[in-house]
Amino acid sequence: MVVTKITRPGNSGRQSSPRRMTRNADSPVGGLVFLMTCLFMTGCAEQPVLQLDAAIHALEDARLSGAEDFAIEIFTEAEAAYLQAREELDQQHDRLQFFRDYQPATTMLAKVLSSATQAKMEAIANREEAKANAEAALAFARQDLQDVRSLLAEPSFPPSDRGELDQLTLAFHAAETLLAETESIMTEENFIAVMTTAHSVESFATRIHELILNARQHAAKRQA
Repeated sequence: MVVTKITRPGNSGRQSSPRRMTRNADSPVGGLVFLMTCLFMTGCAEQPVLQLDAAIHALEDARLSGAEDFAIEIFTEAEAAYLQAREELDQQHDRLQFFRDYQPATTMLAKVLSSATQAKMEAIANREEAKANAEAALAFARQDLQDVRSLLAEPSFPPSDRGELDQLTLAFHAAETLLAETESIMTEENFIAVMTTAHSVESFATRIHELILNARQHAAKRQA
């Protein structure tokens, strides 16, 4: 009886081919790496420090140019945009570094710079116009007071009407005092206040002028 021995091939008889571990963007690992890379690139964006400084200086220049008085609307828009930008920066600061995105704040700061610059230019132009209007209002007020002064200097009231004349004279002197105080404000470049008060003095002087003429007419009728 012949016994046949069956032998199993060992490792030497087995051809093994090494498996290659490949990673690509389609695999879960590759996708995670790609995502983290994008987040890292976004998160590492620098804070817009220079843009923030430029916006602050532009707002201050506009304020010094009188934008709060002579370019109220556009200056208010610039201030509102600045507050929004600061709020956005604070929100990004509270986030993890990889999730920070300063692009919205940078866009807002650019709007602040543009609006503040426009407010400054508008304020300068409006301030010059307000100055010219204030000077014109003062000139009209001075002329009206001069007309009243000339009427008061005329001896047109009989002795019985001196009380009324004295009251009109006191009112005239009060208008003169107010005008002098208004002229002193011009050095402070508060042209809006100057123009408003000068118009009031002008109206006051016109009213005194009318009262003097009426008093003279009544005096003339009584003498007739």
